[in-house]
Amino acid sequence: MELIPVILLLLVCPECILTENTKDPDLVCPSKAIGAVKSKDVLLPCHLEPPMDASAETVKWKQGKHVVHFHQGGKHNSSKQWEHFRERTSLSSEGLTEGNLSLTLSSVNHLDEGRYQCSVHTESMNKTCYIKLNVEPNVVCPSEYIEVRTGDDVVLPCRLETHVDTSGKILQWRHGNNIVYEKEKHNTAKENERNTNRLSLFPEELAAGNLSLKISSVRLEDNGKYQCCLISESIERNCSIFVTVVSAGDRRVVGPHEPVAVEVGQVAVLPCHLEPPSPLSDLTLEWTVNNSKVHIYRSHRDDPSIQDERFKNRTSLFKEELVHGNISLILTNVTKEDAGNYFCFVPKLVGKVQRVNVTLNIAPPPEKHKNDEEPCPCKTIIQHLGLRLGLGLGFGLPLAFCIIICLWMKYVGRFDGFAEQARGNQRAMPQDDHDGE
Repeated sequence: MELIPVILLLLVCPECILTENTKDPDLVCPSKAIGAVKSKDVLLPCHLEPPMDASAETVKWKQGKHVVHFHQGGKHNSSKQWEHFRERTSLSSEGLTEGNLSLTLSSVNHLDEGRYQCSVHTESMNKTCYIKLNVEPNVVCPSEYIEVRTGDDVVLPCRLETHVDTSGKILQWRHGNNIVYEKEKHNTAKENERNTNRLSLFPEELAAGNLSLKISSVRLEDNGKYQCCLISESIERNCSIFVTVVSAGDRRVVGPHEPVAVEVGQVAVLPCHLEPPSPLSDLTLEWTVNNSKVHIYRSHRDDPSIQDERFKNRTSLFKEELVHGNISLILTNVTKEDAGNYFCFVPKLVGKVQRVNVTLNIAPPPEKHKNDEEPCPCKTIIQHLGLRLGLGLGFGLPLAFCIIICLWMKYVGRFDGFAEQARGNQRAMPQDDHDGE
């Protein structure tokens, strides 16, 4: 009997009892600002708590009065989207079924900075929350590899893409997993004990976005990977530099022990490398022959401006191997005029040997002659006649004799009988001399 009133209530007003025990989910956005790096992608979090399937609901993202993203009827409606955000926004279809309304915004720029509104609309509820996006300039290290000699000073370059004051942010320089230098929000500096008085920033340039670190009196243990890190409340940005520390005279340029031989029309590779192997990307590299510039590489790219015209569009380096010390030259479509002594030169190399010689010999393409199987036996004939190249004035006669015999063999093809007769005459010569005595 006690259930009768409940049953009657359900029949008359089914929503009444359900409403008492059912609560609409909350829409939640983070209270802290979200940081994004210029030109990178960013995720703006927003979700329903407790989770609810929102894939068929109306989900809208706005920035001020502008529609950033509009999801309706199970799909994105780009017709209502502001042009600035076209093809740069997306929601996760799988996430929507779990109540995740987070927005992915790609290729962030400074116009994207500001306050965003995330909202969801259903027949029974209308929820909204807000999130702030800060867009920060990226941290850039112009040089990926730097080489320095022990005892010298070196500057590890690091800067912001745009001139922004870094006050109120934490600047860290890390060597491997260790923080070796840190500038805190209140502009105090911390330094690793072993680097005391050897590391410094450029305080007067920090306001202009210069985050570079100077290392004085470089030591061998300074070798390795460095990270320049700028940390704010919403984001950390960083870039890396690899420092190679060498002792004076440690490295040298090495070439092949034998000449390089190649046929006309083929591709020649002139070997040259650093020993021990180490990065070359930041150094100037030169290949020359007879005072002519064959190939120049500097400032991280080839420089054809002073290259000899006859080598234009015919030379290249193994770019991906420069980090391993490979300076080898590729020369295509070789001609007879390319033969000579080439020099592989690294002008600013800290080491004993900066330049080596690589000889290129050019052979004509092979030709077939009907007498190719019968090579000219000048050496054999001279030996049979008891003659040597060291006979001084007597050298001309046997040389002329050889030339005549070779030409006869090539154009007449009757050398075999003559050679046999010559050998017979040689055997008879000692007897003739004896008779004459």
